[in-house]
Amino acid sequence: MPSIDALADRLSAYLGPDQVNLVRRAYFYAEQAHDGQRRRSGEAYVTHPLAVANILADMHMDHQSLMAAMLHDVIEDTGIAKEALSAQFGETVAELVDGSAN
Repeated sequence: MPSIDALADRLSAYLGPDQVNLVRRAYFYAEQAHDGQRRRSGEAYVTHPLAVANILADMHMDHQSLMAAMLHDVIEDTGIAKEALSAQFGETVAELVDGSAN
């Protein structure tokens, strides 16, 4: 199973440390937002956004796309609003997440 540490190591090959830390921050935010939610497999829900971010890392996507990958189900599946994501992660990330929720 992939981990945020393994992803961060991979990202450090092409992103700066500040950008990698923003991706980590989005992961931990998603982990908290999805607390208690499980996949059909029984795994914690956050394993899905982490897997999506790993796919995007294979394509060397930018940090904002990776952050949106981590957060892509937060608006749809939790009580967190787009405005809260915008305040935490910026308008670009919130727009990417909101676009994936529609």
